Amino acid sequence: MAYRMLYCWPRWARREQRPPVGDWTTWLLMGGRGSGKTRAGAEWVRRLARKRISPIALVGETMSEAVEIMVRGESGILAVHPDEERPTLHGKSRLSWPNGVEATILTASDPERFRGPQFAAAWCDEIGCGAVDKGANQPNIFGDAKSAEGGRPYFSSGLPDGLIQRQFLRAHHRHWHDPAKNPPGMVDVDRLYCWTWDARPYPSFPALEAVWADGPNHGNGHWLTGRLGALASDELAGAIAEDHGCALDAVPAAPLVGGMVINGPGTARQAIEPVLEISGQVLLARDGVLLARAQGAGPTTMLAPETLAATDGPVLARRRGDAAERPGRLSLAHFDRERDYLMANVTALRPGTGNLLAETLPMVLDGAGARRAAERLLDRRAAAGDRLELALPPDRIALEPGDRIDLPGLAEGPFEITDIRDGAVRRITASALPRRDAVAAGLERPRGGAAMPAPQVAPVVVAAHLPPLPDDPARSRLLIGAFARPWPGAVRIADDSTGAVLAELTRPLVMGETLGPLAAGPRAVWHRGQALEIALGSGHLADLDEGEVLAGNNRIAVETDSGAWEVIGFARAELVAPRRYRLSLLLRGLDGTEAAIGPVSAGRRVMVLDGRAATLPVEAHRIGESRSLRCFAGAGDATGRAFVVSPDAGPALPLAPVHPRAVRREDGAIALSWT
Repeated sequence: MAYRMLYCWPRWARREQRPPVGDWTTWLLMGGRGSGKTRAGAEWVRRLARKRISPIALVGETMSEAVEIMVRGESGILAVHPDEERPTLHGKSRLSWPNGVEATILTASDPERFRGPQFAAAWCDEIGCGAVDKGANQPNIFGDAKSAEGGRPYFSSGLPDGLIQRQFLRAHHRHWHDPAKNPPGMVDVDRLYCWTWDARPYPSFPALEAVWADGPNHGNGHWLTGRLGALASDELAGAIAEDHGCALDAVPAAPLVGGMVINGPGTARQAIEPVLEISGQVLLARDGVLLARAQGAGPTTMLAPETLAATDGPVLARRRGDAAERPGRLSLAHFDRERDYLMANVTALRPGTGNLLAETLPMVLDGAGARRAAERLLDRRAAAGDRLELALPPDRIALEPGDRIDLPGLAEGPFEITDIRDGAVRRITASALPRRDAVAAGLERPRGGAAMPAPQVAPVVVAAHLPPLPDDPARSRLLIGAFARPWPGAVRIADDSTGAVLAELTRPLVMGETLGPLAAGPRAVWHRGQALEIALGSGHLADLDEGEVLAGNNRIAVETDSGAWEVIGFARAELVAPRRYRLSLLLRGLDGTEAAIGPVSAGRRVMVLDGRAATLPVEAHRIGESRSLRCFAGAGDATGRAFVVSPDAGPALPLAPVHPRAVRREDGAIALSWT
């Protein structure tokens, strides 16, 4: 019976894991990681197999993902079947059940395999790719050591790369929206779901790692949250060109740019060139069309020395800057998307020594994108001083700026044409290509945006006037504490008339109320015959040895029926219900509060004296005077809330006399003395 119950999915499944009621041809299960999607899909396939619905298509992002997760996974098809029903995996592409039902394992990246077989049902997965270097090599790799799909994609450096994720999704959508590749009835393009859009608010997720432990995985994970608003180089350059009334054919290149500031009027080239510089591209003109292409891409034209044209100057000239003047470091300032758009700096280094360049980009970049941009800028600046000048006959009209040329025996080629001046000959200037030997240095910076949205709260403020302590016998004291849930941060207590800050409360006060009466008890001895029941709003109490209580621990201040506050020590704290305690083995009237010992009714306030309350000395001339104070709940509270304290004379009076003595003098007078 227990064995059957173990495999009784209808009993264990949550409502949202079950297929919808009715005869549906397509149904979608949408949920985050760990929500039980794989188990629900495997159980649905098991249900189809029991009904002898065959053949079934099992479609994953890749073959390895489909086999390792959908079939062999801990919630996969093999795991959800009892022994007598469990199917057999043949190779890596076919499942067969004992009743004859068959299933074929397919990959979404090879849609041609769908042609031919007429499937009765299909279990598919979302499309998605990690935002990590070469993430498309293994889209199902998640990058979490605790995950079964953890690791790095094939040949990946593990560095974040939001562009590869963007290109992966672009390729899928372009493929499936092409009627020639996706005929009607094959894949419904309205049901292409991307992995994964997270409902947690960005940037609180992933910044609040204390709330969400998977925050560190966001940097190279599958989340689209926080990335959809960024633009690849072709998207950003194309948008700038459109704003200037021209067309631009660009190619996508990292990094993704979260935003850009154009400071003033200028040409389209001036606005576009910073985008091309950080993405390693150059701006070309071909047949009246502006093109942006990767620097150094395309074929190289080899020029024989005898084909060069003779002029009044050198046939071939090469100009190099002083090696000592080449930049060796570049500091790039930018707006940091991960730190609330504050200015940040990243530094790129080249081998050897050289000057330090400082540049500022009016762009919004994340950490990985800024490092890549700094490397490309430094590579470009270091190569700019190496130029080649030559002349060619007028018939070499096919060469244009952006083309690559080289000459036999010329070191450090090829060179890219940057300028052509046509006349009797074609005078050509070409620059060396970047060596791409710069490496950005720097540690990962902590994310910004980690501040939890601060709700408007009004703390409960409690003020207790208590007798002086031995180290300051001339002044009584005012204990002030505050409680709020959620805690707004540091709560400041200020004088309402002068604005002077009197105290700063960094932790909420542990406070509550009495649940039953407490009669006046004996002084200076343990009260073993009565207990006090209290309820706390937070915190926890525990038993202590009698010696520890005598040393000053386990103290509470209780408001008596007269309005005075009595300090009580306790050695026993019994938890009788959630947040309800029965305190026994009491010491009454501690810290000079003997005069306050009196009956206590239910509903009276209680403060736990554990150092969370602030102590304000009360000067003698303040006794009996009402004083207006103001409580500010956190750094965002600019107005605060006023409250009034009126310390009475009781706690400031001298201690009660003890050990009185009376002595009759010779003249008949009686002299009284006491301690």
